[in-house]
Amino acid sequence: DLACEFFAVFSRFEFALKDAGFLYVNRNGRAAPDWNAFADKATLQAPPGSELEKAITFLNREPPQVQVSPRQWQPAALRGTAPVATAIDSAQRVRNNLFHGGKHTPHSVPGRDEALVRAALTVLLACVAQNPQVGAAYC
Repeated sequence: DLACEFFAVFSRFEFALKDAGFLYVNRNGRAAPDWNAFADKATLQAPPGSELEKAITFLNREPPQVQVSPRQWQPAALRGTAPVATAIDSAQRVRNNLFHGGKHTPHSVPGRDEALVRAALTVLLACVAQNPQVGAAYC
């Protein structure tokens, strides 16, 4: 159920990004959501101790790894400098790992993948709630 909710929110969020003007034309000549432009401009109010603050911190301190071979995963730098921007980048990586699979590896601590999905979902929904343009398009 959590994975389905995450995919639904993520898909609608990408639509909202494009509709709110955060888009670019990709190498195939198609409009694509411009996550980088959005992340660079994103600001989130995360009260101390809030679920949002915890999610941002978690996604920055323990971001999802990237697959480099059929059985090997490794850390990779997140794009951006502000904690919100890097958390948004991390949320995209959560989607990529979940969607493309292969994340069931022995080194993954039990419960970590679920925690990553929940944190990414928290950040995306906060972006919807706190960005009027994206929020209007998301509804």
